[in-house]
Amino acid sequence: MQARTFANLATTLALSFACGSAEESAAPEVASQGVPISGMYNVAGVTTETASGHQRKLSGTIILAEEGTRYTATFNLATTYPGGDESLPAEVIGKGEGTVEGRTLKGTNHTQLVVATVPGVDPGFAFIPRMVSTRIVSTSVTKIAPDGRVEIELSNAPEGDEDYSPTRTVLTGKRVSAAGSGLTSAKPD
Repeated sequence: MQARTFANLATTLALSFACGSAEESAAPEVASQGVPISGMYNVAGVTTETASGHQRKLSGTIILAEEGTRYTATFNLATTYPGGDESLPAEVIGKGEGTVEGRTLKGTNHTQLVVATVPGVDPGFAFIPRMVSTRIVSTSVTKIAPDGRVEIELSNAPEGDEDYSPTRTVLTGKRVSAAGSGLTSAKPD
């Protein structure tokens, strides 16, 4: 009886090693496609005023949600708002949507700058008076590498009859978490 059980166990193990599991055979396919597009990305870059060449740094997070051949994006970026004698801390907030073509996203974004009216204070701090600036509309092209690195180029213009000098923004970064899960400690390179 013990020899028979050992023989059955040996046969089962031999078949398992010969065939492999379903998870093992699916792993190379997932790896070749890369990380999913949906998730949170830490990004940093520069916005350049087209006419003057003046630049502002910005950084923050973008959350992408892929739904078939469409995507949606929400973002919160920190920058400075040029004004008077000194620049003020500001947040760029907004949302976007568009199409997914492989690992390239093409779409339109709608944003606004939120500026604290108290110099030197983060505009996101609770109960601080804020002002909201011009609405901006952007066309964007986002390329996501299989390892989660992201490159984003935006052409920014005023929305409607708003007063805003056209700009161009370039952001790079890396996916730091899947949609709905905890953060990892990755930072944009």
